[in-house]
Amino acid sequence: MVMTLFSRLALLLSVSALCACGERLDGVHVTLGLEHRAATPDVGGVGAQAGGRTFTRPDGQTLTLTRGYVTLGSVELKPCEEALGWRLLRALSPVGTAHAHSVGSPLKLGTPHVSGLERPDGDVLRLGTLRPPPGRYCRARLTFEPADADAEGLPPSDSGVDLVGKTLWLEGMRVPAGGGEPQAFRLVTSNLATVEVVLDGLTLSEDAPSAERVFVLAWDTWLADVDMEALEPRAAAASVLDTVARSVAMSSVTP
Repeated sequence: MVMTLFSRLALLLSVSALCACGERLDGVHVTLGLEHRAATPDVGGVGAQAGGRTFTRPDGQTLTLTRGYVTLGSVELKPCEEALGWRLLRALSPVGTAHAHSVGSPLKLGTPHVSGLERPDGDVLRLGTLRPPPGRYCRARLTFEPADADAEGLPPSDSGVDLVGKTLWLEGMRVPAGGGEPQAFRLVTSNLATVEVVLDGLTLSEDAPSAERVFVLAWDTWLADVDMEALEPRAAAASVLDTVARSVAMSSVTP
């Protein structure tokens, strides 16, 4: 009897899931953007201008980011799961592991974008528009990966920055705690980093067919913990990229 009930529930859920996955409504869309902002504006000596960012770490070091680029390879929306129902579906029905959408469409924005610090804080980089089926979406997965030659926003060829094949390129000056001669640094990596961000109540329906969401990169956290004296540049760059991914949050400013 118990297995019969589970089987019936699994069948109902699988049919419902397949039907819902195929549903489309004209005009349903989500516009995505990306901006830079300091996590702690006007605190601890943070300054933000186009082309330069300065902040003082708790250990007394002062760092200035004079040039920086990071490549966001993709953004993928993750539908909310009905916890009990979907767990039963996955456990009891092989249909539950099937997906009606191919990777990248319509939940995944796969065009790589290079986000540079030459943009002032709060200046939104438009990433594009997704046209998912109606429903509730609880998370977004952002993947930072090396830029290809077709990435949007590559630095100009005469800039001295070759970002093709690179995920992060960060240059700046570091002044040790207590003062002293500024020390130049350059951190470059081709590593990948992925983070999932909780969406703030994204529901798409016939009554609410459109939405806009902007992700924030908190630049003043990128070098908050990395020990550039102890780590060789490649390891330091990989560590910073992981911190860049962890710095992503949803914008609290209404687009």
